[in-house]
Amino acid sequence: MSTKFLIPSSDPVLLEKANKIAEEFIQKYINENVIGIVFLGAIVRGYFDHLADIDIAVFKKQNSDVPLTKKFYKIEDLEVQIWLSDYESELTIPWDMAKRWTYSQCRIYFDSQDKISHLLKEKVPLKSEEKKLLMMSGLTLSEWYINRLTQLWVERGNIISAHHMVDQGIIFFFDMLFGLNDELVPDMKWRYYCVEQLEHLPGNFQERIKETMKLYAFTIEELERRKRVFMEMWREMQPIIEEKVHLTFEEIEQIL
Repeated sequence: MSTKFLIPSSDPVLLEKANKIAEEFIQKYINENVIGIVFLGAIVRGYFDHLADIDIAVFKKQNSDVPLTKKFYKIEDLEVQIWLSDYESELTIPWDMAKRWTYSQCRIYFDSQDKISHLLKEKVPLKSEEKKLLMMSGLTLSEWYINRLTQLWVERGNIISAHHMVDQGIIFFFDMLFGLNDELVPDMKWRYYCVEQLEHLPGNFQERIKETMKLYAFTIEELERRKRVFMEMWREMQPIIEEKVHLTFEEIEQIL
């Protein structure tokens, strides 16, 4: 994310302590078998609280031993989580979107040969075709789930499934917004928090998405209210996405 994380529970003193622990802990593991070390998560995003842990990725040479025998370590009441992997394997395996988003907000602590820097430049950035697909699929799937599949489940007699389609459609709408803002899609636990911080959003986004997410009762009337609020927001974004991808909604539907 290019936006700044400002979490109300963040503790600057604890953040400084966590950074110090991370550096002191991992320093002793730097040896000829280690290609690189990367700090991830809270300490890099600029916040820390009692619910956060210290994430450290260690890239080692293939078939080499690094004396990190555990995934979790407890230091001064803070948890250190180690992500140990073979550098050579990481060169060839695909990285999913959530992993790429995590590494888009990292700090390289050790990289003597610049191999980790090059690895991240290759693996992490959102490619233009991915951005376009996020916008296209997000526009079509959000409309399909919320405007059409809801009716399918009403006709099938399951109002709870109908309301659940609204929840699923919102997720696709978020994907579209991340693509529009040229951002990787975060892991699910961060998705809503991050979408609020995007620059290009529908007008009055927080209030409108809140109204879409609200559920007072599992009724058809409540379903229609949620659909109406969402589709007003969706129609606002439709011409913007069409202009960005140089296709009409109907053309996008044919492609997908």
